[in-house]
Amino acid sequence: MRIVSYNTRGLRTGHSVADKSSRYVVDKLLNECDVLCLQETWLAKQDLDNLNSLHVDFHGAGESTTDLSTRIVRGKIPGGVAILWNVKYDAAVNVVRLNVDWAVGLEIDIDEKKFTILNVYMPYESNLLEDEFLHKLAFIKAYIEDSSSTCVFVMGDFNADLSDDSSIFGNHLTSYCEENNLTLSSKILLPDTSFTYISDAWHSTSWLDHCICTTDAHASLSNIEILYNLATSDHIPIIFSLNVANVPSLVAKDNNDLTDKLDWSKVTNEDINKYTATTDAQLQAVKLPRDALACCDPNCKNTNHCNELCKLYENIVKAVKDSSLCLRSRSLKSWTVKPGWNDFVAEHHAAARDAFRLWHEAGKPRQGALFESKKMTTARFKYSLRINKRQENMMRADSLARGLQNNDYHKFWKEVNAMNNRKTSLPSNIEGVCGADNIADLWRKHYSDLLNSVKSHAVSIDNVDFTDTMVIRASEIQDAISKIKEGKACGLDDITVEHLKYSSFKLLPLLSMCFTGFLTHGVLPDSVLSVVLIPVIKDKTASLNSLSNYRPIARSSNISKILEYVLLTRLEVHLLTSENQFGFKKSLGTDMCIYALQEIVGKYLHLNTSVFLCFIDATKAFDRVNHLKLFQKLINRGVPKYLVRLLAFWYANQTMVVKWGNVLSEPFYVSNGVQQGGILSPFLFNVYIHDLSTNLNLCKTGCVVGCQTFNHLMYADDLVIFSPYSAGLQTLLKACSDYGRDFDIKYNPSKSKVMIVRTKDDRNVNFPVFKLCGTPLEQTSSIKYLGHFITDDWRDDRDIQRQYCKLYAQANMLMRKFSTCSLQVKCSLFRAYCTPLYTAPLWWNYGRGTFHKFLVAYNDAFRLLLQVPRWYRASQLFVDAHIPTCEALLRKLTYSLMERLDKSKNSIIMSLTDPKRSSCRYTSALRKHWIQRLYSF
Repeated sequence: MRIVSYNTRGLRTGHSVADKSSRYVVDKLLNECDVLCLQETWLAKQDLDNLNSLHVDFHGAGESTTDLSTRIVRGKIPGGVAILWNVKYDAAVNVVRLNVDWAVGLEIDIDEKKFTILNVYMPYESNLLEDEFLHKLAFIKAYIEDSSSTCVFVMGDFNADLSDDSSIFGNHLTSYCEENNLTLSSKILLPDTSFTYISDAWHSTSWLDHCICTTDAHASLSNIEILYNLATSDHIPIIFSLNVANVPSLVAKDNNDLTDKLDWSKVTNEDINKYTATTDAQLQAVKLPRDALACCDPNCKNTNHCNELCKLYENIVKAVKDSSLCLRSRSLKSWTVKPGWNDFVAEHHAAARDAFRLWHEAGKPRQGALFESKKMTTARFKYSLRINKRQENMMRADSLARGLQNNDYHKFWKEVNAMNNRKTSLPSNIEGVCGADNIADLWRKHYSDLLNSVKSHAVSIDNVDFTDTMVIRASEIQDAISKIKEGKACGLDDITVEHLKYSSFKLLPLLSMCFTGFLTHGVLPDSVLSVVLIPVIKDKTASLNSLSNYRPIARSSNISKILEYVLLTRLEVHLLTSENQFGFKKSLGTDMCIYALQEIVGKYLHLNTSVFLCFIDATKAFDRVNHLKLFQKLINRGVPKYLVRLLAFWYANQTMVVKWGNVLSEPFYVSNGVQQGGILSPFLFNVYIHDLSTNLNLCKTGCVVGCQTFNHLMYADDLVIFSPYSAGLQTLLKACSDYGRDFDIKYNPSKSKVMIVRTKDDRNVNFPVFKLCGTPLEQTSSIKYLGHFITDDWRDDRDIQRQYCKLYAQANMLMRKFSTCSLQVKCSLFRAYCTPLYTAPLWWNYGRGTFHKFLVAYNDAFRLLLQVPRWYRASQLFVDAHIPTCEALLRKLTYSLMERLDKSKNSIIMSLTDPKRSSCRYTSALRKHWIQRLYSF
């Protein structure tokens, strides 16, 4: 397929030389391509139908900036985009209209190969239009994320000159592609000397027309060529050769549900009471293995006891599941009901059905009253169905408004998630393997190799002493059930959280006895040990056929999560870890970890001392935990043996299956790694890596704050080490290498980066090369740590740019999906998606211009959502909607962070905020900025 992009500078049917020239080029291109993308058509909305008459073999669609029915236009009609396609693709083409006048596209589906072509016309380069350019880039990002296709081509006149290093728009476009993992295909497939624009005034050349693609889209491009021989105006056409065979084939959408899930939100109170009564009767009939339950010997070797306990558990699960069958048969009927069906369509559907039945029973006459009645009722039904489909978004918006008015927040956010659904169809092959069964087996082998990659031995624990903590009470189980959120996915046993919450109270003592027996005998049933792994695509812009572009989602039994919560109450006193570890700890978060790093390094910069940092990446750290060494660490910490024994049995006997589409692979065992998504997993990982923190603290090198020396910070497996001495950093790197070798942690030197925050005196100093596990590390000037950009000049401009680009993206997503909602709903969505300005309180060292762009982005985001022009006063909008202005929001977030820091009991945070420990509180430039922000109005 050949696709051409061309800024035509007018597509009118006039007789001027310019009109004839543009029409000549367009006619020439239509004879050479299958899809033609045009910019600056200068057509009014009333003239867009003319696109279908340009060529006998082409149909077209377009967008215009001007409606002649509402005003008189003096001079030429500005802008406008159009896209034309060969009629042979009519059956495969769906026009993509985005309700903007600068973009239009095609969604093409050919033999299960789906791809999208988006034609755009961006504003010309100007400082006054920089915000608009960023907004439109964010709009494109939002569209790509929402698109059902992962193969997207965005082409057209970007007005971003890649041939000029000083081009603001060119630099924005380049960084935009890098940050969003998009490929700037025109730059890769064309020489650096290319140009697509010749200035009429200055006779200079520029490279303004481009194509940016997702990874799969770029892989399907075989060639790009600039048609210099057709340079009859200032812009030159550019042609793209697309090999459709290289586009990934897709299969039906995967709903990621193992079975038809019972929709508890549609179950009435009467039905719940009936379910409760049914479970009461079913659980009453469960037979208790008295000998097994009465056994209090933690060293019991009677296998019958273990088998009877497991059978008791399965009988409890069966009783709960069977009790919900009456509800499942009723709720299944409501799953396919569309919004507005009952209000607008159901009556016409019933009338059409009755008329059809009478007509059919009469022998299907071709004329007469019955025939006319059948035709009329069918027509009314189809008409109401079409109208209902068109108004579906409006009705969903009304439903959101009703949910807010009734304070039904659960229903409100459920509707929001339904409208914001981004599910993607599965590819028909992964790494060249085709067929759902074969792909599921490929994933099974892939995950089996990963989760059995560390050599370990089985853990054997004998001579367990009986303690009162082995007894699990019903109240503990009830507390654990209350901690699990409703709506969570279920495992292979099909038991949801609602099954447990709405069940009879007889369930609690039965599970209590069952869990107590498991702790006493150190066993668990197979259904508790079974986990489903579902590969989910990580990045829609990356390759859909690559194993590395998927991450596994683990689905385990909800009852196993209850058991984990119960175990956590007994384990938490033994799971305390280093103060350097900020991950999975109450009252600590990523922003506090970043704050600590900023303050420690900032103090040394204030003392005119450079600091050496290394951000270390560990490959699959959670999946490579050595079970034998983990359980030995737990024993050394004094964890009761009966708990270690149960965990060892759990990890040694857990089985996993991979789900791909509707296919389940064969099960496999695992011998290393903590269970993904497990309640205990993050705490066990912190214990496993705790000794690395201890070893680093023993290195006696680092940054001194008060009376303490700090040389590293951790958030789960994200580790940053630092020292004011180059030799000190290498010492820390050696400690990490040694611990990784001893505890099977595999570091990734290619992703681990060194950053040197230099003072003015050290700018020209050459420092030695740093090595991790014997491999030299790359030095970087910028890195994204815990979602926050850190640069070697210790300024915040790069992170502020991240935030205002995100604001534009979020606002465009909300505008596209919730434009028909009420003001109340839009305000709630804006608060949820746009006001949590991650790490914004940590900004203090930035340029005024950068911060101004952020303020503009915040105001523009709200204007976009409310669909008001950019010149409208934002402050008035915020006041009317009871939403804080950007300055007020920053003050609120700053005060909140200061309050959390001052209340923190973490020794590192206290050393930075407590005036009794050090002077950092008074010398901190960040805290001075906070005080100025809070007290300046």
